Amino acid sequence: MSNYNIIVPISDEPIYGFKRTVTMAALLINALPSAGENIVLLCQVDYFEATTDAPITIIPPKIVPLIADKTTCVDINGMIVPCGSPEAAMNEFDFFMQMLFESVIIADMVEQKINWADSEGRFN
Repeated sequence: MSNYNIIVPISDEPIYGFKRTVTMAALLINALPSAGENIVLLCQVDYFEATTDAPITIIPPKIVPLIADKTTCVDINGMIVPCGSPEAAMNEFDFFMQMLFESVIIADMVEQKINWADSEGRFN
C-alpha cells in the first residue's frame, strides 16, 4: 500500500466480532450539474482476526460509497439534520464545496466522515 493511504480503525463487525479498518479508496468531487453535483468518498472495509489482528483473507474487502449530495441537509457545523428542521443551514454538497476555499486538512475531514459513518452503522 501507498504511504498516502488514510486508514481508520472502526468498530468490530457486529455479528462475528472481527476487527475492521476503513481505507479511503477514492475521493471524487463531481462539481458540475451534468456530473451529478455530489462528493463521493469511496471506502474499503477490511477484516481482521479479533485476537491476532491477522487479515481475514477469505472475506473480500467491502466497498462502501459515502455520498454528499444536494438531498441531504446539514447544520452550520456540517452535521446531518432533517431538511425541514430549523437547524438545516444548507445541503451537504454545498457545505463541502464551501470548504474548498477554507484551510482544512482533508485527511481529518475524511477520518471524521468515516467515524460518523461507523457510528451510523454504514459499514455493517
